[in-house]
Amino acid sequence: MIKNKIFYLVFITLVPVFADFNHLSHDRYSESILNSFGVSGSFLTKLQEKNVASPNRLYARWDFFLEQFDNGYEFIPVLRSIMTEAGIPQEFLFLAMAESGFSVRAYSVKKAAGIWQIMPKTAKSLGLQINEYIDERRDPIKSTQAAARYLRYLYKNTGEWYLAAMAYNCGIGRLKNAIKKAGSSDIEVLLDEEKKYLPRETREYIRMILEMSLAFNNYERLQGSNKNYLLNRGASDSIVGVQIKSGTMLEYIAQQLDMSLVDLKKYNKQFRYDFLPPGEGDYTVYIPYEKLSYFRQAYVPDANPNRMFILHEIKKGDTLYALSKKYKVSIEQIKNANQMSKISLKVKQKIVIPVIKEEMKKFANKGSY
Repeated sequence: MIKNKIFYLVFITLVPVFADFNHLSHDRYSESILNSFGVSGSFLTKLQEKNVASPNRLYARWDFFLEQFDNGYEFIPVLRSIMTEAGIPQEFLFLAMAESGFSVRAYSVKKAAGIWQIMPKTAKSLGLQINEYIDERRDPIKSTQAAARYLRYLYKNTGEWYLAAMAYNCGIGRLKNAIKKAGSSDIEVLLDEEKKYLPRETREYIRMILEMSLAFNNYERLQGSNKNYLLNRGASDSIVGVQIKSGTMLEYIAQQLDMSLVDLKKYNKQFRYDFLPPGEGDYTVYIPYEKLSYFRQAYVPDANPNRMFILHEIKKGDTLYALSKKYKVSIEQIKNANQMSKISLKVKQKIVIPVIKEEMKKFANKGSY
């Protein structure tokens, strides 16, 4: 409730900014933002005309922007630093906002996932790991590095950052077909509302990214007021990755860091279960930056990781009672390991079974994984 009140106050105080938005001159701030996308400063007039025709449009988007920017508190510094290293305009921060609202949990009906809404096939081509235990599209750092590589590829193949952003949304093949049909790659031509060379989603997508980039630039001029707390959130690292042995339980890691499991999982949505994937080697686990010193001084590695869980695929006739007898664990333990509020098993569903070390070896040899 307090958070909502803060948003309300910030939104009310920023209304004058957007009253002025439609009357902005082509100053060096606005032009530099548009130029960073490869767009001429004169395109600002087109954005203004669109907002005059629909006066509530930008207000609603700004309100939405505030919420999404706030939601991205932990990840915005990561996005900014990686984009800088990759030579990608900082304004592409708003591409991530348009894709997912900065949520690592975001998942689309087309099976795109993570902050950058990467499709499974694209993820694998970019070197991201997706398997029974982990989905690195939800890894805030690795997915951003992958997205940066993909954006560089799109830029190389289109020649302009605004075209790269469009291609990210609709696909490079569809964009090239639109350019061929339009006979031009000019942004004003491609966004023609009557000819509809590009899907409506893509037309709105690039407009939103440009508008939010311009609006945020205006907001930067308001430093000295209590509204620049949002800007400061992106000024320093807020998460850091540490290497931890495969198979270690997230709850164990959280206890060692004096954190709750819920808080630790908030930073680590890439793991499908409450333990690191079993096997050899280490996995990267993200923790709040302020916990790094504590981790280095106090963290004691689990002496016996990979000892507590196996993955069982449900077959016809399986019941929790039968599984509890087979694996010599209680029904309650199975339910707790899978966060089951009710008994519900489906054929080919995979569930986690907590198993004592001796029993685990026996079932592993039978191919229960």
